[in-house]
Amino acid sequence: MAVAHTIRKDSRMILARALPGLPPYGEPAISFPARDAFREGTVVEFDTGNRQWIGNFADGWRQGVSSLHTELGARAIVVVASGAGYVVDATSQTLRCEFGDVTSIWFEPEIAAMIVSNDLWFHAFDAEKPIWTTRRISWDGMRNIQRDELVLRGEAYSPIEDHWSVFEVDLRSGSVAGGSYTGP
Repeated sequence: MAVAHTIRKDSRMILARALPGLPPYGEPAISFPARDAFREGTVVEFDTGNRQWIGNFADGWRQGVSSLHTELGARAIVVVASGAGYVVDATSQTLRCEFGDVTSIWFEPEIAAMIVSNDLWFHAFDAEKPIWTTRRISWDGMRNIQRDELVLRGEAYSPIEDHWSVFEVDLRSGSVAGGSYTGP
């Protein structure tokens, strides 16, 4: 996980950084998604300039898929905890939404949105709302994903045919051409 990210908010800086574990001192951590969780997950420290606080995010099942994203601003900081995704408002210390089974995530500056994949489809959202979700593209996994301007190209696997099929995703609209999944 990235060590620290800063966001400029007005004249103040907001800091979000991963910690190796829950600190043994200070205010208790706020657990996400459930407020009363007792298991340690991915721990993040937030400093809004007015207040410091600790978030404890429940881990998903994808070990090694953890990251911290501040590109959407203080009111939409994205935490990925072993594949479980959360969007938190660092100022109000609240969970805005959660999404799961993240295999990859990145910020797409040309559409000012986060793009998330679970190896079956893609989803895009900005600081306020979801933008689009593709149809299911793959039966079982994707590979060789490349971005060319505002188009993603890659291959989607079909275990039925034991074959990789090419696909394209338009990042402006989420429309898809190709892929291995042909179901509803």
